[in-house]
Amino acid sequence: MKSRSLWRSGVLGAWLVGVAVIAWAPRRAPRSASALPAPPPPARRVSPARDTARDSLLVPDSIYQGWKWFHVYCFRCHGEDAIGGVNPSAPDLRWVLSAEGKAYPRDSFEYTALNGRLDKGMPAWKVLLDTSAVKELYLYVKARSDGWLKPGRPHRESDLKKSP
Repeated sequence: MKSRSLWRSGVLGAWLVGVAVIAWAPRRAPRSASALPAPPPPARRVSPARDTARDSLLVPDSIYQGWKWFHVYCFRCHGEDAIGGVNPSAPDLRWVLSAEGKAYPRDSFEYTALNGRLDKGMPAWKVLLDTSAVKELYLYVKARSDGWLKPGRPHRESDLKKSP
C-alpha cells in the first residue's frame, strides 16, 4: 500500500514539474515573412583562369584511370590517396616509389601488383587487372609519390570541357 502511494506521488510530481517547465518556457513570437533572412544569391559559375597556378588535381587520362583502379581495388589496404595506414602490412605506396623510400622500380611494382605478395596478405590481381591497368595504377601512385598530385579526386581536361 505504501509503495502504491509513493508511485502515485512520483507520477504526480513528475507531471507537475513538466507543467511548470512548459508554463515558464520562453515564448517566441511567430516570424513574419519579412523577418526571415534573405536567401543567398544563386551561385555564379566562374571559369578558371588559364594562366594561373597549376591545378594540382588536373591529370592526363592514364593517371585518372589509375586513380579509378586504385579506388576499386587498392584503397582498402593502402588507404585513400595511397597514404597507407589502413592495414599495417600494406605500405604507404608513396614512400615505396619515392627516392627517399624504397625507390621501387616500375617493373617491380607491376610484378607485385599482378602476382601479389601472399606471405604479406596481398592478393594477386592478374585475374582482375591486365598489364595496362597496372601501368595506369603505377602512374597514379607515382604522381602521388612525386608530390605533384595532391590528395583528392583528380579530374581530366576533358571533364572540364564537358561542363557548361
